[in-house]
Amino acid sequence: MGRSKATFREFLVAAVANISAICVGLTVGWPSPMFQKLTDKSLSDNPIGYPIVESEQSWINSVLAVGGFFGPFAAGFLADWKGRKLALWLSGVIHIVGWIMLLQSTSVPLMIAARFVQGFAGGCILNGLTMYIGEIASDEYRGILGSFLQIGQTIGTLYVYLIGPYVSYISFQWICCAVPLLFTILFFYMPETPHFFVSKGLYLQAAKSLMYLRDGSLEEIQGDLQLTKDYVLQEESLQKSNALRSLFTNRANLRALMISFCLISLQQWSGIDCIQSNSELIFEKAEIALPSEVCTIIMGAVQVVFVCCVIFFVDHSGRRPVLMASTLGLSVVLALLGAYFVMDSLDVPSQSISWIPLTGMIGFISIYNVGFGPVPWAIAAEIFAHDVKALGSMIIVSSSWVLDFLALRFFLLISESYGYEWAFWIFALVCAGAFLFTLLCVIETKGLSLQEIQNRLGGGGKKVEEE
Repeated sequence: MGRSKATFREFLVAAVANISAICVGLTVGWPSPMFQKLTDKSLSDNPIGYPIVESEQSWINSVLAVGGFFGPFAAGFLADWKGRKLALWLSGVIHIVGWIMLLQSTSVPLMIAARFVQGFAGGCILNGLTMYIGEIASDEYRGILGSFLQIGQTIGTLYVYLIGPYVSYISFQWICCAVPLLFTILFFYMPETPHFFVSKGLYLQAAKSLMYLRDGSLEEIQGDLQLTKDYVLQEESLQKSNALRSLFTNRANLRALMISFCLISLQQWSGIDCIQSNSELIFEKAEIALPSEVCTIIMGAVQVVFVCCVIFFVDHSGRRPVLMASTLGLSVVLALLGAYFVMDSLDVPSQSISWIPLTGMIGFISIYNVGFGPVPWAIAAEIFAHDVKALGSMIIVSSSWVLDFLALRFFLLISESYGYEWAFWIFALVCAGAFLFTLLCVIETKGLSLQEIQNRLGGGGKKVEEE
């Protein structure tokens, strides 16, 4: 088998699938430039007809996470019933519906409804994409391809930052709608995962899927096909009960759920979406010399560069070292940002601390995107056994949206009532907790097959450090 061609096919399919992640990034970053238009007192580019107030901004922003809670349930059911591919493809269609609703929004309730639909689609994508990538990737490149999800989201956010401030409201919704439209067209031609075909007894289709992904003949992919059969059939034979019972009674499944749930939960409370959605507001509050939209673009560009860097070492350095270094660095940077707002309130000479806000925000985005952003999702894509993958992914993705909603509401409440410093310090403590959790509880999955990961999760005899 030609390794270079096989690698190209895997990366091509993963890249097309992760256009859906760009869609999620668009919706996360959307409030930053759009709120500038919707709060402008001149009403020069406001379809609602009046400047929206803070409570309306809060709901338009955070309702995305409410919709995101429900999406994974639909995607998980459909992924097990009709396949990972269809579940992910339909998520793109729903995203298109959300952008069309925003085009028609002439009131705040309609805009909230549109954002709910987009959040629902985003929840479907995060669940469906995690399963899809985990099952089409070879053991050698699973970590890299799992990191594509975070890359896609950061590209979507930068897309919003670059274009949103400089085009009209209506034009911007059309420009954003083009992305899920492109995804639905291209992804239609991508293969279903071999694991799903095997689980349905469709071995010929599974072989064809592997032949495409590995760019090999039927004889050349027999080894991969047999490993896929052994993995799926062994997991199903071990678990005769339903997926829900298996998830909570089997040691390996429960440990996989605990690790992925805690990592994703802590990730949501690192403050990432609060900073991305309110970046222009934060820069204005910090009184940066540069225009707030320019600072936001710089931050968005830096995060794309750094999240792309992770693919060069996530499968060489391992998941745990990258996670620990990232979470420790985030704790320091967030504590520094909190200290800045305290010093600013104490009237410390601005020239001595003016470097902190932009440097700190760029530092936060950089460190997050080389570790704590992509790696938890890469782990979630590979850590669940086949028979509980859909349910496990559904639980962690739904939980992540609930926690994201609470974080967005919490950030506005704390920053308005007690100051930005307290919000940043609490996020710093969360990241410090993530460092300790990774050190004590997260297993290393670098270079392991899906079956070897399950064996390690169920072993329990080794210490995490030895794993």
